[in-house]
Amino acid sequence: MRYQVLPATSADVAYVASLLEDEPAAADWPEKEPSRRLVEACAFSAQIWAARRLSDGATSALWGVTPRLDNPEVGYLWMMSVAAFDGESREFSMLCRLVFAEMLDQFPRLEQHIDAREDRTIGLLRGLGFEIGKPQRQLGSATTFHHVWLESQSFSRYSNQPGAGAPLVH
Repeated sequence: MRYQVLPATSADVAYVASLLEDEPAAADWPEKEPSRRLVEACAFSAQIWAARRLSDGATSALWGVTPRLDNPEVGYLWMMSVAAFDGESREFSMLCRLVFAEMLDQFPRLEQHIDAREDRTIGLLRGLGFEIGKPQRQLGSATTFHHVWLESQSFSRYSNQPGAGAPLVH
């Protein structure tokens, strides 16, 4: 499959939000419905990217980054993929590299806290060069999370940045 990565539109966000309507709440924010949480994350994001299949234009993934409140030089990364990428982790990884390179142009550091049970996500991020901290419980949560981060200097060897404003195609 081939994908095009472009800045996300409201239609991309609405499509993915509709897929989340029957999903259970996340462990780190149980009082929020996942679709509502996605819309709120988008509202605060400095960048939002969407992967669309070239064959039919269907949105297959969203990535976003919000500046940390206490340090706007650090981007707080979020990403969601739909079932289209099940079994295609290499393809998704390549698209992540393209998007993260764009994000790291604005934020010298990307970070997030990942549920320690999410082995696939942790493996993906490790393969992309993220540092993975030891699992720890966050205040007020029974779930353990890994603090993960990526510095722009350590990612530069993977960077394959196209011209500014050009669609990213894989």
